[in-house]
Amino acid sequence: MLTPHVDAANPSHEGNWMQTARYLEGHLSVWRGADVLTFIDGLSTNRVLDLRKGECQQTTFTTTTAKVIDRVALFHMGDFVACVSHAPFWDALHAHVSPRILGQDVSIFDASANNEFYVRFGDDDSTRGVHSTNDGVTIGHLEGGYDLIVATVGKHVESEINLDSFHAWRIERCVPWPGYEITAKHHALACGLSEDVHPSKGCYIGQEVLTRMISRNKQGRTLSIVANEEVQPSEITTKGASRSLAIIRV
Repeated sequence: MLTPHVDAANPSHEGNWMQTARYLEGHLSVWRGADVLTFIDGLSTNRVLDLRKGECQQTTFTTTTAKVIDRVALFHMGDFVACVSHAPFWDALHAHVSPRILGQDVSIFDASANNEFYVRFGDDDSTRGVHSTNDGVTIGHLEGGYDLIVATVGKHVESEINLDSFHAWRIERCVPWPGYEITAKHHALACGLSEDVHPSKGCYIGQEVLTRMISRNKQGRTLSIVANEEVQPSEITTKGASRSLAIIRV
């Protein structure tokens, strides 16, 4: 949880170098019902059954061939689960999950119009996997070393830079991002999402393909930090001044 000296409407950590950028392509949906965690667990790569109020976790929805539909961040809010996803991928994600609800106690509502999204990154020693809300601003400390911030429209969050600085930070840490590395073109392992692929959970869509890749140690491509001149331009997913992220053959 946030320590007392942190102002959630002006999120920064004393003694830590942190920057905040507006994330214009964020999307928020609200998932309610007694079967929500079981439902998500059966459709995505990570184990989420143990998620509790105040915790957040990332997981990836994949097709039967293990291609990525979207990587999402789940925030357990107590009465519901808030799902932060990538707006350009929402229609595909919604079309993927909705027909599979069937008789389960699950309902999904689009809440994006009432919220704005930010990403905070830098040198931060916050405990990962937790979130907190203060005066309409929710901050989730995610694996990967960055935070996602969801603010009710009208709540001020200071954002001093654009996402270009965040992408430069990502390159140096090999952190994948939706629309860049995380796309429908590649499977979850190639996108750099191995941390989302739980090694010992129940069945989910795409599991057979991913399990076979892992057991045979053959995934075809992998996300890497490369010097710009070392790879073909078509392999670069996030381009930096001298080094870039690229999904290359292994």
